[in-house]
Amino acid sequence: MSVKIKKAGGQIEEFNEKKLLHSLIRAGAEKEHAREVVNEIVSQIKPHMSTRKIYRLAHRYLKHYNRASVLRYSLKDALLRLGPSGYPFEKYVGELLRSSGYDVKVGVILEGRCVTHEVDVYAENNEEIVLVECKYRNSSEGAHDVKTALYVHARHQDLRTAMEKQYRDKEINGWLVTNTRFTDDAIQFAECSGMTIVSWGYPKKMSLEKIIEESRLYPVTVLSGLTSQQVRKLIEQNMFLMKDLAKKDTASIRKILSITDRKASQLKHQAEELCFC
Repeated sequence: MSVKIKKAGGQIEEFNEKKLLHSLIRAGAEKEHAREVVNEIVSQIKPHMSTRKIYRLAHRYLKHYNRASVLRYSLKDALLRLGPSGYPFEKYVGELLRSSGYDVKVGVILEGRCVTHEVDVYAENNEEIVLVECKYRNSSEGAHDVKTALYVHARHQDLRTAMEKQYRDKEINGWLVTNTRFTDDAIQFAECSGMTIVSWGYPKKMSLEKIIEESRLYPVTVLSGLTSQQVRKLIEQNMFLMKDLAKKDTASIRKILSITDRKASQLKHQAEELCFC
């Protein structure tokens, strides 16, 4: 079908059935079920319908087939729910790097050549040191522009100049990570300057969602049944990940969240299904 839809940033583009189908399959839905969901959605799409509304329709129909797939498909919204401050996102990015074998610290003060900097995530292994600047948003509207990339690049250059004298046997790399998007200019600058940027959908082989899906390090916020207060309670206990919830016994979950044994058991089961299936 040929119909124009509206993206989160306000852009108008052609609706792509294959793109929707692929996103459902990537979330874990069987091909047959994913096609049925797409067919249901196609019959309801209207000109200039928002991608958010299409997402909600897909989420609703996917529930009929596979709960774990629904949770995976909720990932983009789950990252938006990590706020309201950026600190939980910084901790979460730290966990992603720790799973790749890095020693990680969050919120580190380092001396650059010219000035002092606070680094959101400091990750180190035998070959390199990664200095990560995290840019969190609790809304998918808008994108981080080239000014952000220029600013972060300058900070990393100042730090690299100072650190290379101390760490002669390691590469010093700077990353800029966001849970939303970058503008085309920001991406162009990053590619030209050799700066690593990671966002939702970029770069294709190492986008934020692909890193999460491959490592199965889903945030606890994929559970739509949790209130904001309950999410905060989990974060206060350093339980950012669904795998942390899966490893807890039902009694501990019940106590932390002040819920019934039945609800605690359901949450633990959902966490196990998502992380270990």
